Amino acid sequence: MRQPGRIARTFLGATCAAAALAAASAGGASITVLPGNPATPDNLSSQQWNLQMIGAFQAQAITGGAPDVRVALIDSGIDPGHPEFAGRIDTANSVSCITGTPVKDPTGALWRDNVGHGTHVAGIIAAGDNGFGTVGVAPNVQLLIVKVTDPGLPITPEAAACAFEYVSRQNVDVANASFAVDKGATGAADALDFFCRNVAADRDAIKLVGDAVRDALRSGTTVVASAGNNGIDMTQPAGGPGCLRMPVQLQGVIGVASEGRNGGPVQATPPGPSNYGLGAIDLVAPGGDPAQGGVPGGLILSTFPSYIPVPPTVMPNVVDGPTGATYRYNAGTSMAAADVSGVAALISGRFAKLRGFRFLKPLKPLFVRALLDRTAQAKPCPPDPRCVGGDSYNGFYGFGQVDADAAVTAFGFDDD
Repeated sequence: MRQPGRIARTFLGATCAAAALAAASAGGASITVLPGNPATPDNLSSQQWNLQMIGAFQAQAITGGAPDVRVALIDSGIDPGHPEFAGRIDTANSVSCITGTPVKDPTGALWRDNVGHGTHVAGIIAAGDNGFGTVGVAPNVQLLIVKVTDPGLPITPEAAACAFEYVSRQNVDVANASFAVDKGATGAADALDFFCRNVAADRDAIKLVGDAVRDALRSGTTVVASAGNNGIDMTQPAGGPGCLRMPVQLQGVIGVASEGRNGGPVQATPPGPSNYGLGAIDLVAPGGDPAQGGVPGGLILSTFPSYIPVPPTVMPNVVDGPTGATYRYNAGTSMAAADVSGVAALISGRFAKLRGFRFLKPLKPLFVRALLDRTAQAKPCPPDPRCVGGDSYNGFYGFGQVDADAAVTAFGFDDD
């Protein structure tokens, strides 16, 4: 089974990070920091309890991320004209992978977000430090858009593989994958989206996507994925131990569960309880829960396309700033994964090079992952028999809640 090997590799990575930390603190390694200006809260940041919860505002007093850091948004696209991302989308190289082949479109028409999900996730990661609206965890970084779905379309294995293979050739530091590869011809065909190795077509799909993720990791891209909102133990699938969700359960991917505003596991619907599982979850981050803080206080506020109509059952958009600067509340493990991707982007610029540790050079994603794990705030299991593991590592919270401030100060210096 995959899980024991993954746990062993995770602890090996943590050991490597610990060795680097000790040596760096003792002067045994030279740290190269990419330029990255500090950031400050924006007009709506008082409602960004998720950033407060993970220490992002404290981290931003040190760095808001480096402009040379590239984050790939593998999702439904982005609002190409949203003012929060002005000048920070790589329009020349952003693509649609819906057909299984990357298609560039500098105009943004092919990777325009017609769902809203991608834009919301993007804002959590990288909404700009511009004095209006919200601010992302890493507001200075550059975004590469890789679209894999549109309204009514499943995220196929071919689209996901296309995305990760494309990312592997684009000098990307972090890839956010707030989705599950869909099982079937529609997104609702199989709500659990497990692919099983004892089924030939599934086995081919696992290899296709797994190989692409491996290529992205080998290229130096840290891959972060959401756990999903089905309330299931992903390590105990009904189809047996050979079944898994992609990409979250693929080797080397950082799996992120969701928590609510009071720090407890998500209970309410929507979005649905967070998935879990010992060996499948590395970290937990705020994803929102109406049962913890109510509506909208318990949900996550982030960017949203102004051109997508607001359904009667959804709260009206929040508008703040120039034309097109709209925001909406949402919740789910997708939002939690975005928190972690933002912190990974801060790490990627903050500790760009550790000279003196040549063994770390080809293992950059492993190092970023290990540093995230090492600096997380451990969370013991709640009184829930489904939670398996100890106080420092368990199936609900992994190594704990991501901590942006601890991550950017991990090597004992707090300015450039």
